[in-house]
Amino acid sequence: MYQKLAAFFMTGTGNSYRIADWSCRIAGENAIPAELHQIKSGEQSLAIPKGALAVFTYPTHGFTAPWLMMKYVWKLPQGKQTHALVMPSRAGVRVKGIFIPGLEGTAGYLIALLLWLRGYTVRGVMGVDMPSNWTAVHWGLSKDNAAVITGMAEAKVKRGVQTVLAGNKHFDGLVQVLIGLILAKISLMYLILAQLVLAKLFFASDRCNGCALCREICPKQAIRMTGGQERRPYWSYSCDSCMACMNYCPQKAIEVSPLVILLFAYLTSIPVAVYAGNWLAKSFAIELEQLPLAGFSIQYLYILLAVAVTYRLLHMALGIRPVRNLLGALSHTRFFRRYQAAGVTLRQIHR
Repeated sequence: MYQKLAAFFMTGTGNSYRIADWSCRIAGENAIPAELHQIKSGEQSLAIPKGALAVFTYPTHGFTAPWLMMKYVWKLPQGKQTHALVMPSRAGVRVKGIFIPGLEGTAGYLIALLLWLRGYTVRGVMGVDMPSNWTAVHWGLSKDNAAVITGMAEAKVKRGVQTVLAGNKHFDGLVQVLIGLILAKISLMYLILAQLVLAKLFFASDRCNGCALCREICPKQAIRMTGGQERRPYWSYSCDSCMACMNYCPQKAIEVSPLVILLFAYLTSIPVAVYAGNWLAKSFAIELEQLPLAGFSIQYLYILLAVAVTYRLLHMALGIRPVRNLLGALSHTRFFRRYQAAGVTLRQIHR
């Protein structure tokens, strides 16, 4: 039915790459040519030939699709006579033999909607549980637990891709999308605010040797190396918290500190919009409630400015070795096992 399969993946630690690679292998077993494309920030959306099946796989962020994926799909050329299969990865966990599935929310059907608006015929949507890689919060899963989750994921991808290649449709996750719609406010706040703050939680401990691998592998090009002779990574607001830098750092130097989390939690909790509203009411007899989105805009701008200035000062302070040692010693992540998708190399996922 299809002349070609084109798998587009956006990945940090290799989960989405594995889904895309499995899709290509299944196409090969059906004598269908297949090719892999990594989605990176700043790259032009590729034209997909007529008669092809385009597979899109990417991590779920905040119960929805990441900005980069949305932007890439929206800029795709019109997809007349082109079919699409959408498979977001979600964070599966297995502890003491108990498997806990992830929650993709609106991640799959949102991209499916964008593809439909671009003229593509969406043949399937399904979330795929892959080992959770959020190493800033928890230990990387053990090899045994990761292998069990990965095995289930491969079987699910095989069933879904074969169904679509045979000319049928495969849609699931309707309950997930309903939950995602209920959590839509959280997803929106994550995309426009929380994600920006999460981008500033990372720092490089004294183990960092300035190799700049983190900058090279970042799919969002969100890391800059700054400083004099002792160059150190600096995370910009473009960071998606994909965990590539943290999990692939050869020195295990990239950390998250509870002190930094508490600092940003305090800064972002200061109700600047309320203070501004009281000042406007006293000085100009203007009620902030009368101005649509004014309160949110004031608070949003304050958070951006406060986090940016604080992180800049923190980055400067990290140039002092005792400060690095202190934050590194107090970091919970220094005890964590890192996670990398088994059998996936940097050459494969960061092209």
